[in-house]
Amino acid sequence: MGTLLQSMPKAGYPADWSKALKLLLVDPDRGMNLRNDILHGLTGTPPRHYVALILQAALYLLSHAHGQRTPPGTTP
Repeated sequence: MGTLLQSMPKAGYPADWSKALKLLLVDPDRGMNLRNDILHGLTGTPPRHYVALILQAALYLLSHAHGQRTPPGTTP
């Protein structure tokens, strides 16, 4: 997962989102590490705000992948 997140800028995603997702999903020291907590069953039923954060990130990535987001200063 970490390697995938690090390669996001090369795939055309903004670098700041790569960092944000790393904090959300895999950084146990500075972030939430939700991937580990949820996938390994360390959190029973995830709290509603965990679900909302993960879904928000997924919606952002999908919108970017489908050309619904453009970098600042550009036109679609």
